[in-house]
Amino acid sequence: MKSRFVLVLLPLSLALTPLILPTPASAIPAFSRQHKTECSTCHTIYPELNEFGDAFLKNGYVYPGKKQAAVAVKAGDAKGEAQEEQSRKSGGNEGLWLSGLPELLPVSFTGTVDVAYKNDAGDGNKVDLSTRSLRLHAGGAFREAAGFFLTYNLYSQGPNSSVQTPANNANVPSNNSPDIYELFAIWRQALGSPVSLRVGRFEPKLSLWKTSNRAIRTPSYASTSYRVGNELVHSPFSLDAPEDAIELNALLGNRVYLAGGVVDRNGQDRKDGYAHLSVKIGGTDFKGEEPEVDLEHDSIWDYLTVTLGGFGYLGSNGKTLADDKSGTTHNRNQFYRAGAECDILYKRLHLKGSGVFGRDDNPDFNDSPVTQLLTHAYAFEGEYMFGAPVNLIAVLRYEYQEDATGGTRRYIPALVYAPLQNTKVSLQYNYSDAPREISRTTLASLAFSF
Repeated sequence: MKSRFVLVLLPLSLALTPLILPTPASAIPAFSRQHKTECSTCHTIYPELNEFGDAFLKNGYVYPGKKQAAVAVKAGDAKGEAQEEQSRKSGGNEGLWLSGLPELLPVSFTGTVDVAYKNDAGDGNKVDLSTRSLRLHAGGAFREAAGFFLTYNLYSQGPNSSVQTPANNANVPSNNSPDIYELFAIWRQALGSPVSLRVGRFEPKLSLWKTSNRAIRTPSYASTSYRVGNELVHSPFSLDAPEDAIELNALLGNRVYLAGGVVDRNGQDRKDGYAHLSVKIGGTDFKGEEPEVDLEHDSIWDYLTVTLGGFGYLGSNGKTLADDKSGTTHNRNQFYRAGAECDILYKRLHLKGSGVFGRDDNPDFNDSPVTQLLTHAYAFEGEYMFGAPVNLIAVLRYEYQEDATGGTRRYIPALVYAPLQNTKVSLQYNYSDAPREISRTTLASLAFSF
């Protein structure tokens, strides 16, 4: 009976995966409505960004090319003035353009409905239907001088991982926690310089890819999501967690991106610092401009794009005692993370690699630190997109993470299908080989955004 159920579930899941837990979005349907373009302009299968979508993100949510028109107007260029006039009238309301207000309210919603089958569920509840989420997103630009973005978690519920009692097994689950995930503003090209200022709550610019910028999103890459510590006390830090921060970033020569910032972590009396550098070779540059193609002589660089990135994060954290009303942290842990990444795109094939090294002086927050903990993690992912009219992506990911408990390997194959540009159904299998246990989970998901 058990095997028959699995045989029924798996083919059915081909029509439905990732998003078991809600994740933020870098681009939203509100942008598509605002700029009167298709979702596929910025996405392969949403929310994974293509090269143009990445340029839109780095350009502070301004459509690539618009800023050049505005600069041309200031220089007295007649062509640029015509482009700016057309941009002003495209919304159909000159008064709103002059005030900086968008004509359309830039709000979107993302919802997920999921099924999880966990082969090794400790409570015997192998099939979990209570995995769903709903998020509100808002974002846009004000007259190309400033931008903003918001992600608010309206509802989230993940798969059951432990035995529940009637007291906590209510219709409204305990992990339903409405809260702001990201909320930040961007001052684009401040004071006429190439430097932009970002302030608020956001994912610090470290990795080449935001948490949302993946065809599959559960889990995040081990290289950016892992935490350290023993089974009872884990450091709350991970590279992909949103933080309250101030960041400066800039595009140099259209193909070099620099970012650096200061993080103010809750409950800490000291600030963290981080830096990022990425270089793009071939393909569409960071400003969305495509290279010239020689139609008479083919070159591998007509189809090949290579992006290299590196980053570092230096910080500290600690624990707060329950009877300490001052909120001061104790048993401080000094730590750092350093990583390198590579993104390779060749026609329909997309390869990603990420590796991170770390050191923690007191990861368990002990009164007397015993020893430093050195960690490392890396992840490799390959995608192949079959393209229209199929709109199907096959994904295979391998991860390895090593810390004080030993090494953990993960194998994650997946299929992702988009029947519509704002709708995604998928199937994902997670196999984790950890020192103390082997975990196997099949995820089927329907995700939609509007």
